[in-house]
Amino acid sequence: MLTHAAANLPFPDDIGMNPAHYGVHVEAQHSDGTGHTLLRLGPCTQTWLACHDADRLSTELEGEAVTAIPGFTVTAKDAPFDVSDHESCTDPHGADAAALLADAFAGVSA
Repeated sequence: MLTHAAANLPFPDDIGMNPAHYGVHVEAQHSDGTGHTLLRLGPCTQTWLACHDADRLSTELEGEAVTAIPGFTVTAKDAPFDVSDHESCTDPHGADAAALLADAFAGVSA
């Protein structure tokens, strides 16, 4: 059986599901399990974009693991994007994720 693309057919406009969106959360966790989210990026319309951004931020964090926020472990991970909570997210498109991360740390330090 051919798919729509292989058969050169247009894709249906509505397949009965809402589009999926993904994001990235940068979180600071204390050793006692408490913590908070420092930065939320989103939406990304493809999971690989969110994974790519999370991996890039994790690489940035590796070099700052001890000094970023003393006493906390800071991690970046891809996560579902909650459209109803979009105001708490930063749009990653055209933005430098490392600069956004630096701004988030500056906000915690201030």
